[in-house]
Amino acid sequence: MRCSSSEALLDAYVEGTLDPRRRALVTAHLATCDGCTSLLEEFRVIDALLLTPRTLEPAANFTFKLMAEVRDMPRPHVHRVPTLAVLGTYVVFAWAILGAFFLFARGQALEAVASVGAWFASANAAFATLARATGHVFGRHSVDVTAAMGSVLAADAVAAAALFALYNVIRSRRVAAEQVEV
Repeated sequence: MRCSSSEALLDAYVEGTLDPRRRALVTAHLATCDGCTSLLEEFRVIDALLLTPRTLEPAANFTFKLMAEVRDMPRPHVHRVPTLAVLGTYVVFAWAILGAFFLFARGQALEAVASVGAWFASANAAFATLARATGHVFGRHSVDVTAAMGSVLAADAVAAAALFALYNVIRSRRVAAEQVEV
């Protein structure tokens, strides 16, 4: 058997998957060839290393070194969008677009206002119909209940806006305090 034929079979020889005839041929060749025998030993060492489970332990001061490196890194820049500036910009542009619409498209603007007014009138009529249909539930206090519900919704909207503003103030102060600590 030549070395080129034997080398191709050495992996199967180590695993024990060769048929008995080929195994005998490889064993006979290994008895006479030092190169193939050393290659066989390398395969056995590699297989032993692959089969041995390894447990990697970090260095004793790994956490300390890592945290020191993290502290030395520059702080990431957080882009904050100023809420009031965005809302103010929105209001300015909305009014400017409305003004331009009324200025340049006078006829269509008046038609648009008329159609919005007609929509509000139909919505008002629908609400009046709804109030009449549900009048038996609240009796003569239907208008009062509707006003109270509207007041509650308005109060909820104001409370939500106040909580949002308070959250932004607290968050900005907290970020400023964190930056002072560093």
